[in-house]
Amino acid sequence: MPPGETQPDLGIDWQELTEYATSLLCEYIRINTTNPPGGEEAGAVFLRDALAKEGISSQLHDAGDSRVSISARLEGSGSAKPIVLLSHIDVVPVEPEHWHVDPFSGDIVEDVIWGRGALDMKGMAVMELMAMVLAKRHRIRLERDIVFLAVADEEAGGMKGIHHICETAPHLLDAEYIFNEGAYGFSEFMGRQTKMFGVAPSEKSPCWVKLVATGQPGHASVPHGDNAVAKLVKALGRVEAHERRARLTPAVEAMLSTLKTNGFMPEELNPGDPQTLETLSSVDAHLGAITHDTVNLTGFRAGKKHNVIPGTAEATLDCRLLPDTKPDDFVAELSEIIDDPGVKVERVLEHYSGASSLDTPVVSVIGEVLKEMYGEEAILLPQLCPAFTDSHAYRKAGGQAYGFTPSLLTREDLATIHGHNERLSIANLRMGANVLFEVTRRLACRG
Repeated sequence: MPPGETQPDLGIDWQELTEYATSLLCEYIRINTTNPPGGEEAGAVFLRDALAKEGISSQLHDAGDSRVSISARLEGSGSAKPIVLLSHIDVVPVEPEHWHVDPFSGDIVEDVIWGRGALDMKGMAVMELMAMVLAKRHRIRLERDIVFLAVADEEAGGMKGIHHICETAPHLLDAEYIFNEGAYGFSEFMGRQTKMFGVAPSEKSPCWVKLVATGQPGHASVPHGDNAVAKLVKALGRVEAHERRARLTPAVEAMLSTLKTNGFMPEELNPGDPQTLETLSSVDAHLGAITHDTVNLTGFRAGKKHNVIPGTAEATLDCRLLPDTKPDDFVAELSEIIDDPGVKVERVLEHYSGASSLDTPVVSVIGEVLKEMYGEEAILLPQLCPAFTDSHAYRKAGGQAYGFTPSLLTREDLATIHGHNERLSIANLRMGANVLFEVTRRLACRG
């Protein structure tokens, strides 16, 4: 279908569909899939039953211990490679004492759906499910297969989820375009009301490491120069003091250019200037994260008794790397910074996230749909996701994967992701289902 097409009148009752999507999301939130331990099987069965009611068959992928993923497929002509609608079933833990409602109630308060997973990412899963449902109900003639994939264990690295899929069902990775979490939209930005939708062609790569210091154990009444705790503290001090220079990756460069074009940055400001970029990133934590390889100390363990010098001390570091940083190079640099043979750097979790192109039909089609639905004021903002997602597996397999959750949120809304009082408005759920269906339909109907 040609660029610039308008949305066909399929006779969709969006009020009915919104009510259905709302009830599904509330029920899905009520299924506690906190990871750890996960227990995603109940969520996968829920999705299987919802698909079955629409006549869509699915397959469960069991990694053991109730760690279950699910896939479903609407077949096209096969003239082009599939589109994958990707989500994860698990959610992060909660501190219920800090919530205004039960985190697993799925309560609706003033047209807003509350609960863990509303944004990350059961809400998007329901949007993707609605795209499948509408394509099935309205018998859309597809050139590409549409694949729905909801996986386990994303929040803990994916060994029981996307990595299990890679090992046991690699055919599911045969896709050209993938939609996943990784970018939201903004209803206001820098104090201005806006309709700014995010798309993330890339994300940072995890490089979780453990520093293990070894030394001479002994009685604490007799200090000596081979104390493991002291070594580790000095090593952490060197790591903390090391200055990493800000640098632009293509996604962030495109983001800053878009902001400047739309008047969110002074015309005379040049983010490409190294000193300007350093200044900007120093005053904005998010920009700092997406322009640097970052290191965060997240754990420290040493000693069992006050008067005993321990023989070992350990610290965990959550390192997030820009898409063009190679983990091997980063770990080698980290060892050089520590510069102590008594402190070893052990890798705990890592993968290379890779990057997709902004010059694909995905980006142009999203732009077309947004302009048609929301007018010329709609802005498509390229982003780099500071976290990591399961999209890395698809990029490694040759697909073009994008973070794209078409909802317009406030800063307060975004802060609830992995935080307290997570929620998604019904209006945003409807918006997401509408936009995602139309984008998916256009791409799936083009060979």
